[in-house]
Amino acid sequence: MADEPHVIRGINWRETFPFTNIFRSFRVAIHPSKILLALVGLLLIYIGGRVLDGLWLDRHLAVDGEIALYQQSMNRDDPARAFEEARKEARQKTVENYAGALAALDKSELKTRTDRLKAAREGEYFGELKKYLLDERKRAIESADKAYANAKPKNDEERQQAKKNHDENIREIYDSAADSYRMIDSIHGRGLFITLFDYEVSQVNNVMQGVYNGNWLVAGGVVGSIVNFFTVGPSWLLSQHLLYFVLFTIWFLIVWAIFGGAVARIAAVHVARDEKISVRQALKFSAGKVLSFIFAPIIPLVIILVLGLLVTVVALLGNIPWIGPILIGVPFVLALAAGFVMTLVLIGTVAGFDLMYPTIAVEGSDAFDAISRSFSYIYARPWRLLFYTAVAIIYGALTYLFVRLFIYMVLGITHSFVDLGMFAQAATTRDLWTTMWPAPTSLWKLPYDPAVLSMNMGESVGSWFVALWVYLTIALIGAFAISFYFSANTIIYYLMRREVDATELDDVYVEQLEDDFSEAAPVTATPAAATTPAATESTPPPAQSSAPTEEPKRPDEPSNPA
Repeated sequence: MADEPHVIRGINWRETFPFTNIFRSFRVAIHPSKILLALVGLLLIYIGGRVLDGLWLDRHLAVDGEIALYQQSMNRDDPARAFEEARKEARQKTVENYAGALAALDKSELKTRTDRLKAAREGEYFGELKKYLLDERKRAIESADKAYANAKPKNDEERQQAKKNHDENIREIYDSAADSYRMIDSIHGRGLFITLFDYEVSQVNNVMQGVYNGNWLVAGGVVGSIVNFFTVGPSWLLSQHLLYFVLFTIWFLIVWAIFGGAVARIAAVHVARDEKISVRQALKFSAGKVLSFIFAPIIPLVIILVLGLLVTVVALLGNIPWIGPILIGVPFVLALAAGFVMTLVLIGTVAGFDLMYPTIAVEGSDAFDAISRSFSYIYARPWRLLFYTAVAIIYGALTYLFVRLFIYMVLGITHSFVDLGMFAQAATTRDLWTTMWPAPTSLWKLPYDPAVLSMNMGESVGSWFVALWVYLTIALIGAFAISFYFSANTIIYYLMRREVDATELDDVYVEQLEDDFSEAAPVTATPAAATTPAATESTPPPAQSSAPTEEPKRPDEPSNPA
């Protein structure tokens, strides 16, 4: 018997290698309800950020490339001073360019360079300067048209060459006017949100390209871009634009507490029971837990802040002459203990942030349970969590590339077939369709800037609607990334919970079984007459019954009043 061969008929890979559960993330994340919720949340964040940008004064907005200047200054001996000097120099260059453009205006109050610099700092005469650029463009176009009309080509070849030269001249005139307009428009500054948004998107793209190219530890690779995503952009906004940071963070937390929490809730039920709850039920759950979702990442930061301020207040005793240093030195071990606690809390918050939303979504608990469980799992199995995270990043990058390639193909195919049917030319002598929507030329350059100054009113309105639908399509890439983030981290939470707490993967909190799932069976009420004492006494119990017996009453349960 011991020598008989054993035949392996199948291997449960998810049980043998639990990390393979992470490969379910794409199937979970691509579900339409999660994509819809993520897209709405992303649009609300974008709209809120642009509204804040519109409310902010021009002089408090960002200069071109401000975050890059901030990142470069971090390597200097005095980062704050180096950044301030670099930003001041960039602003001064913008002012000088604007002042140079003002010299073209025939204004008595702009005769001297000092007057023009003063007006440039306030962004004055912008409307008049824009009108001047458009008038100059119109005169240049009329001159080119007149030269072309007066040309006397001798044959078809010269006629075609003259037409080609004329069209190239017209395009150069439009391009020059557009460049001049962008130069003077920079005097208004760049929105803080859109500056942060573009930087964060670039870091996400760097992560994906780093995974694809195998660049993990080099500058601009996976690890560096992840660190930049979570540190450089937010720290720039916090240190340089504190009020904006506070307002935007409040809006950010509220939006993702509702919509991110709903995505995490759908993912939690989907992973555990392979069932899908509706968007309405998910939003109802997240709305009921909105404070827990908001305060889960905030409470640890408040603890760090309170302990830090307490240490700072006690440190004031060190300013007392003679006895002050002694009062600080003797109990200094308490300050070190506070620093030790703050470090643990900070590491737990940063490393465990990804598990907080899944905790609330899976357990139906509160912020304190989310903090407790995430900290516990991190410090109990740190290397296991790191491994799961690395697998999720690699798999997420590959699926992100697939989704981005899919959207790129959708846009490219759509652009090509519409281009076949549009023969009209724009005022720039370029194809009208290409002017309204330049064809996507690269997988990483899907967004574009509509050439509004090169179109008439009707073309501009049509271009606006085209841009609306194109950018909504591009936004699906971001919606997928958000949905994948919550789905993958929910699966990682299930895996860490089973590893630390020995809880099965299908254990998830469910509020209402009858209402949440379509598979739930209806409950049939029992007639009241069947439970009366008379009916019970007159009808003897059957000898055998296939129906399940009623569960006996507890001693403290009241009897039927009937």
